[in-house]
Amino acid sequence: MQYKLIWELIKKDWAEAYKSRQVLLMTTVAPFLLGVGLPAFILIIMGSVPLDSLDNDLKIFLQLLPAVTPDWNFLSERAKGLILFSIFGQLFLLLIPVMIGSYVSADTIIGEKERQTIEGLFLLPLTDLEILIAKVGVSFIPIIGLTWLMSLLYAGIVDLVLITHLDRILLPDIRFILLVLFFTPLLGLASITVTVLVSSRVSTVRDAQQITGILLIPAMLLVIGQMIIILINTWLIIIGTIILLVFDLLTLKISLTFFNREKLVTST
Repeated sequence: MQYKLIWELIKKDWAEAYKSRQVLLMTTVAPFLLGVGLPAFILIIMGSVPLDSLDNDLKIFLQLLPAVTPDWNFLSERAKGLILFSIFGQLFLLLIPVMIGSYVSADTIIGEKERQTIEGLFLLPLTDLEILIAKVGVSFIPIIGLTWLMSLLYAGIVDLVLITHLDRILLPDIRFILLVLFFTPLLGLASITVTVLVSSRVSTVRDAQQITGILLIPAMLLVIGQMIIILINTWLIIIGTIILLVFDLLTLKISLTFFNREKLVTST
């Protein structure tokens, strides 16, 4: 594996991608609003709602939940509700690599075609696998780095809001660490790899973004929509991580199968 050449290709693509103000906004402002701003706002509002105003259905749901923390059975309904909403807020962190990562990676292959630089790309002494790794890395490295940063900020806000109700910090716990360090990167990798594959099969960046939005994002949102139950259980997160790892390996193998240098060059 020619890691130095892969890294040089990644840096070249970063220089091209981040010339765009739109890409800069999507990889800075959008992750903060999605991963920290919105969920923190919801959590702060819920922390200020009078206890009597809590919906009865929510109270019943809290009673039916398994123990989310070791001291769960000794906590007040207010504390339990805030913990539940803090877990719900972590769903927004999962959306960062899925939505923003797929948006940025749509430019990977097709962007080279539009800029008429794809022939130069394929003249590099890199294998198909090495090119795919570089193209995935262009989006994966900064987006996951941002996701980890937003996760730290979110954990800090959660602890500030909940510390008066728990008399201790809530995050990071083992469940949150597994989610952020393993599950989220693998989810992002799945999204980005599929988008890179789509980018190699279409004619314009807009087509890649639209097709990815139609095929990938609804499916990912459906999975994420079921995550509130998974996020409560550490073992379910571990199982989900293993499933994602297998999915990512299969997606990479499929991408290599459909990656055709000659067709990409002749179609420019």
